Amino acid sequence: MTKKTNHKVKNAKAKGSGFERDVLHNLQRTYPHMYLTSKQGFVQQYDLCDDEEKVVVECKRHKSISWNQAKKWFEKLERVAPEGYECLLVFKSNQQPVLVMKRPLDIGFMAFEFEQDYGVFEKHPPVKKKTR
Repeated sequence: MTKKTNHKVKNAKAKGSGFERDVLHNLQRTYPHMYLTSKQGFVQQYDLCDDEEKVVVECKRHKSISWNQAKKWFEKLERVAPEGYECLLVFKSNQQPVLVMKRPLDIGFMAFEFEQDYGVFEKHPPVKKKTR
């Protein structure tokens, strides 16, 4: 892997992690017990979870996202989610609003702007680094 390619991978991971924190910050208004699964010390196949409200969330931030791609990510989330949990796919592509996909009553896919159900989408507050 070249230096340039390695740098792009790091930027993509940072962009994805930042988006996960943004989604967590915004969904905690509705689901106050939601947490990042990566911070629990074990790997899940979804990014956010609220065990009290029984909701799992997968977050995707890409340059462009097709409907078929979004459906595949959502179907994978349904396969790996704990039994009885609601699944949400929160995704954003460049120059587009944040969208949420869900499957109400198992009848088909529905996507809508994040703000429609969860309020204005805002960046998470910066994390202050501890100084010695």
